Amino acid sequence: MRLYPLVLGLALSSAIGSVTSIASAQPKPDPAKLEKAKEHMTAGSLLYNDPSGPQGAKCEEALVEFSKAYELSGSWKALRATAICELKLERDGAALAHYEEVLKIGGEQIPPEDKTQIENDMRTLKTATAYLKITTNQPNARLVTTRQPSQGLPVTNRYAVTADGITVGVHPGQYTFTATVDGFPDQTWQSEVPNGSHLEHHFDFTQQPDVKAPPPKQETERPVPITVWILTGVTGAAAVTCGTFMGLAKVAKDDYDEQNGAGTTSTAELEEMRDDVITKNVVADVMLGVTAAAFATTLILYFTRPEVAVEGDAQAWTITPRVGPVLSPGSNAFAGVEASASFVTTF
Repeated sequence: MRLYPLVLGLALSSAIGSVTSIASAQPKPDPAKLEKAKEHMTAGSLLYNDPSGPQGAKCEEALVEFSKAYELSGSWKALRATAICELKLERDGAALAHYEEVLKIGGEQIPPEDKTQIENDMRTLKTATAYLKITTNQPNARLVTTRQPSQGLPVTNRYAVTADGITVGVHPGQYTFTATVDGFPDQTWQSEVPNGSHLEHHFDFTQQPDVKAPPPKQETERPVPITVWILTGVTGAAAVTCGTFMGLAKVAKDDYDEQNGAGTTSTAELEEMRDDVITKNVVADVMLGVTAAAFATTLILYFTRPEVAVEGDAQAWTITPRVGPVLSPGSNAFAGVEASASFVTTF
């Protein structure tokens, strides 16, 4: 089939001027509407023959103008121009239907050579046009058909799908059909459409399950447990006590050695001094063991403390250990070591 060059010499004036004679049953067209129809026909011809690109590059825009011209005038020439654009856009089913209407309303007004060409094109269309029935389970669906020819750019057309579905006549070839409905994922179907075939396809839209967003990453921390602070204080206190008794034991040992060689101290007093040295050494050794055990436990608790979620304001502890000597009442003589700590909570 061939496409007709739609030039401005499309006999627009005769097309519009002959409206009153194309169908005696029709009322006389409104002159104002006829004038508007001429404007749309002129615009359509200019768009179709736009010199800025190949002929028919703006066929879709021209189709709008020709359709409006036919709506206003009822001219078979405007309808024929509409069919030519539809053929160019590969809307074969619509082109065939409009060609049939052209022969019906044009009748004897159609020149013999034009009528022969239209009839030849119709025979080709009836043989080649494939009909596709599309249904969906959702109203107000939109269908996009894309045919990829062996050469050249894809050919795309768009249709509105009614609640009862639609049947469209398309050019045969390899197609991708995409149906869309607001609120649902797009549905795609690919198929080879043979000449003169009749195909059916149902697009079933299903609501995509809600994908829950991953929960926000929980901020965590590794707070130092109160036991670590307590044991830190115990370690410090034990270390100070150990050091104190080690010093006291050395002083007592030095005194014992001095008195033991002088020969001025009785055996009982020397024995008492010796016991004092032993006692202080034992206390120092015990406190050294306590220091080592407390320090090791502190390290274990510190490095194995767990992670916890941060909730609200953090709570902090301030621990102040204190170590000091204990004096005997009245004599102010050294009697031992006292360890203590104060705890202050802050928010």
